[in-house]
Amino acid sequence: MTDNNSLYELGLEYESAAEKVKERIELKRNKLRSLRNSICSNEAYVLKSELNTLYKEYREAKNTAEYLKNYYSENSTVAWGGILT
Repeated sequence: MTDNNSLYELGLEYESAAEKVKERIELKRNKLRSLRNSICSNEAYVLKSELNTLYKEYREAKNTAEYLKNYYSENSTVAWGGILT
């Protein structure tokens, strides 16, 4: 049973990390919005690229969190990658 709790706790850590990434996404999105009236298109391009990376990190952390939290669940329908089975 300790393995179950350990994986669940690790899942909670991934969930916490995902929330931190989500906060970083919001900061970048706000910065991007402020550039809409600017001619700094290169900076906007860089921000969009960073946002794409952060979105991917967020999805991976959320999927991993769900997978770990439900690893030992008898009724788990979460498969790796977040695809329902």
